[in-house]
Amino acid sequence: MESVKFIEFSEIMKHFLHFAVLSIVALSATAILPSWSGLLSAKSAPILLSQNVNFKPPDVTAPDNRQGATHRGTTCQNDLSIVPLIPPSNSGLTVTDSPTFFAYVSQAATPVEFTLQIKDTQGTKIYQTAFTVDKPGVVGVKIPTDGDNKKSLEVGKEYQWSFAVICNPEQAKLGDRSGDYFVEGYVQRIEPESTLKSELANNPDPMARAIAYAKNEIWYDTVATLAQMRRKAPNDAKLTAEWRQLLQSQKLDSVADKPLVQSF
Repeated sequence: MESVKFIEFSEIMKHFLHFAVLSIVALSATAILPSWSGLLSAKSAPILLSQNVNFKPPDVTAPDNRQGATHRGTTCQNDLSIVPLIPPSNSGLTVTDSPTFFAYVSQAATPVEFTLQIKDTQGTKIYQTAFTVDKPGVVGVKIPTDGDNKKSLEVGKEYQWSFAVICNPEQAKLGDRSGDYFVEGYVQRIEPESTLKSELANNPDPMARAIAYAKNEIWYDTVATLAQMRRKAPNDAKLTAEWRQLLQSQKLDSVADKPLVQSF
């Protein structure tokens, strides 16, 4: 009789332990599954690179806005156009002593003159170069950092730059440049804030640097960094989208899809 009771008790205990184990497994699965579903949903969320570089220009002033700083001589061809890559304010910031300036030139075989000068009463010339555009597109002019022609921008000073095409050579020989087609804009070099310095020093990734420049309202270095990336990977769709979004944000829709061609 006692052995029968013992067997019944053993069976009851086995069923109890089996039920307890199943309950623990079920509770564990309930606790684990939400975290796994969160991980899966996080991985499946699309990464939109075009949301990264969001440039908002600082509150700066210039003598003319972008449209007002364009002059076309009466003898210039109607289909010739130069569009500088600059915010509507016609002014921008840089933290480098040798920034790059970009402009779209609409015609091939166009001789262009670039000039950089201090914005002062004397208009002290800092750098000047001339080049010919092989094909229509966006060209970049970088202030030289080495050699006999090395130049540099000083912190706190404002500079004026221009892209010009001589439309009336005979008139230009006499010193009259009123017949030129030219666009001009402004740049000021500033000392980067400590947070930006830290971001740049600790992150060599060019996209991260472009994002940092844009976040800190540094136009020229944002554009130059993206342009350098696009030259290295011209078929990268995400970089193309970044470039387009940046230019469109500054009302440069007409040149947002134009190719990057030459650097000088």
